[in-house]
Order: sequence, then C-alpha cells, then structure tokens
Amino acid sequence: MAAVGQKKRFMIFDYLNYLGMTLLSVSVVYPLLYLLVLSLSSREGMAQASGSVWLWPQGFTWKAYSGFLDQTYIYTGYFYTISRTVVGTSLAVLLMCLAAYALSKKIPFKKSLTFFFIFTMFFTGGLIPTYLLIKSLGLLNNPLVYILAPPFLYNTFYILILRNFFMTIPDSLEDSAKMDGAGDIRIFFNIIIPLAAPAIATISLWVAVNHWNSWFDSIIYVQSADLQVIQVHIRKLIIEQSALLMSDAMDFYDKEHIPTPESMKAAAILITMIPILCVYPFIQRFFVKGIVMGAVKG
Repeated sequence: MAAVGQKKRFMIFDYLNYLGMTLLSVSVVYPLLYLLVLSLSSREGMAQASGSVWLWPQGFTWKAYSGFLDQTYIYTGYFYTISRTVVGTSLAVLLMCLAAYALSKKIPFKKSLTFFFIFTMFFTGGLIPTYLLIKSLGLLNNPLVYILAPPFLYNTFYILILRNFFMTIPDSLEDSAKMDGAGDIRIFFNIIIPLAAPAIATISLWVAVNHWNSWFDSIIYVQSADLQVIQVHIRKLIIEQSALLMSDAMDFYDKEHIPTPESMKAAAILITMIPILCVYPFIQRFFVKGIVMGAVKG
C-alpha cells in the first residue's frame, strides 16, 4: 500500500510539472504568436473585431511587412546591423579573451590591472566626453564607430567571466604543450579557446544581442541615413506612419487601406527579433555550462 501511495504522489508531481512547464511555454510563445497575428491583421479586420486579436489574423494582409520592405534604406540598415553584429562580436570576443587570459595568469601587477578593469564598471566618462573622443578620432558618420565606440569593444563583466573560466583550466595542459614546443599563441588558439568554447559561445551571444539591439549610438554618431542601422530606420518609419495616420491631409479611404500603427509596430518587432532568435537555439546549450563554470572560481 505504501508503494502504491508513493507511486500516486510521484504521478501527481509529474502531472503538476507538465502543467507548469506547459503554462510556462505558453507564456513565452503566445506573445510572439500575438505579435505575428497582430502584424498580419488589416485595418478593416481590426475594426470589425473591435481592435482585439487572439489566435488568428483579422482580415489577413501583408501590408505591414511590405511597408517596411518597400523602403530601400531598410536593406542598407540590415547590412550595417548584420555587419556590426558579425565583425563587432568577433573582434570584441577576441580582445576580451586575450585580456581575460592574461588576467588568469600570474603576471606582474595582476591585482592592479584587475582593479583597473573593474574601475570602469562603476565610473565612465559620460556621454559628452565620449562624443568628443569619437569626434577627435574621426569616427563621426563612420561605420567603424559601431565597432570601436564604447561599450561594445570590451565589457569588464564579460572579461571577468572569461577569466574565471580560464582559471579552471589546469596549468599542466599548457606545460605539456610547451614541452612539445608549442608557443603561447598556439597554446591560446589550439588549446585554451577550444576548452573555453561554452563560455565563449555564451559571451558571444550576449555581445551579438547588444550589437543587434543597439540604436542610440547610430543616432548620436551617424548623421547620414545611408549609414544608419535597421533599428533607427524602423523607428523613423513607425513615427512617420503614425504621424501620417493622424494627419488631416489623409482622407478616410486611404486610412482604411493601410495597416494600423499597432500592426506596423508588431511587424517591426518581429523583423528585428527573428534573425537573432534563429541564432539562439544553436548556442543555448552552452549557456548553463558556460556561466556556471565561469563563476565557480574567483
């Protein structure tokens, strides 16, 4: 009888687990589904449904997406966003790995150098000094500003995570490689980097997401519309469309045949989210291992 009662308790626990995970999954997936449904709904359909959508588009239309894709600067914006994400992430991760690897070894003034990095986490120059620095370097209205401007080229928090991960790698591996004639550069790229792949993959995704979502630096440092990133163009297009809908110059007939501001915002969110979401599943498996192993040794 005791075994039967224990089995029932385990079954109840399993069912509650399944229910909880199902509700959690729905809470994550439904917002994306709602955005998709809203972006595909027409103005007429939204009016007939009293402005509410649930699981299916009201008056199916692609106008919210075609309104974005018909703009030529959308493609140049995507080019600079993808370029800064790929190049900026690669360069930033390389430099942070080099800094973290150096800080993980017994080097002169190690504590002073570590304090120098940590100090920048709490005190920065501010927006105006940073702008003057970018201007003096000739990076205004220059695509290189997306990669070289702070805080994208390095991040102290990420460096510390990588440093802690490198400290978990036994020194005996490097000693054995040096006995076989390997130099420091070869050891770093052929031994240390492959062993630290989980942490590097995690940091790479974080840096890539920061690059992908960034738009403020494009507004501050870049004046030419041909050089701005996709997020800035979408922001401008949404503002222009919203102002056009509120303008008395547009007649009622035109308003009935263009998407609502909510549909355009939903389409804009999906357009900017989907590319980075496609990368996440390939790196997600490194998350737990990369973060935990990077935090176990200080």
